[in-house]
Amino acid sequence: MFTAAQRAEPGVLYVVATPLGNLRDITLRALDILASVDLVAAEDTRTTLKLFNFYGLKGPKLVAYHEHNEARKAPELIAALKAQKSVALVSEAGTPAISDPGAHLVRLAHEEGIPVRPVPGPSALTCALSVSGFDLKGGFVFLGFLPARATAKRRLLKDLAQERRPFLFFEAPHRLKDTLAALLEVLGDRTVFLAREMTKVFEEYLVSRLSALKNRFEEEEPRGEFTLLVAGKEEEPAPLNEVEKALEAALSSGKTLKEAVSEVRKKYGGPKKEIYQLALKLKQSQPEDV
Repeated sequence: MFTAAQRAEPGVLYVVATPLGNLRDITLRALDILASVDLVAAEDTRTTLKLFNFYGLKGPKLVAYHEHNEARKAPELIAALKAQKSVALVSEAGTPAISDPGAHLVRLAHEEGIPVRPVPGPSALTCALSVSGFDLKGGFVFLGFLPARATAKRRLLKDLAQERRPFLFFEAPHRLKDTLAALLEVLGDRTVFLAREMTKVFEEYLVSRLSALKNRFEEEEPRGEFTLLVAGKEEEPAPLNEVEKALEAALSSGKTLKEAVSEVRKKYGGPKKEIYQLALKLKQSQPEDV
């Protein structure tokens, strides 16, 4: 039986991250909180019960809290918190209140002045990003689940067509084929990272192209839970003649080679080395002052 080293405080709502698949992916603090709270509001009580049994957690009462009953259950949980009961919110897997029920309860707690505390841990979002290999220094766009309806999905993708940041979303296996077809149709063939069944027995991570994934899943039935990270629109280089004219103008105005390159790159972008070589060539071809 698990014994909590750090007990939950009364009247506090804890938002607790739980494993995505591998039951060992949980923090000691999460186990402490789950073992010592009065109530656990669980999206899927069967999944949470498996976790409890694995770690020998006894005591807290499991309460079903999901999208079909949250309007009714949230006020009951708020009342319990006001009565100085401690409550842990858990999703079926990962970090709650991001793409599953929970945000409504958390918002109500804030409105009522009830303390809300995160207990961080596994998240499908950060797990996928961390193994994608994508350059994320410029940020990314998180979409949750794409719309199920084809027209709404295509409308959203059209809005994203000019977005230069990569965007990430979750997708169900029965909708994956249609989603890949829509992505390819609206955005063209882009680089994509696929994560499937993260941390589970048949986990898979793959960098590919949208066309290749579409072809694969036309032959193979999609299975498991999918997370996809799609590359943003690539920056189109300015025409070489425009860059050349801008460099000539900058050099003719008396700017140094370094200043001209910096000015032109700021306006047009492009690889520094290539622009520098072009600027050097132009400067060498300029007539020397007599």
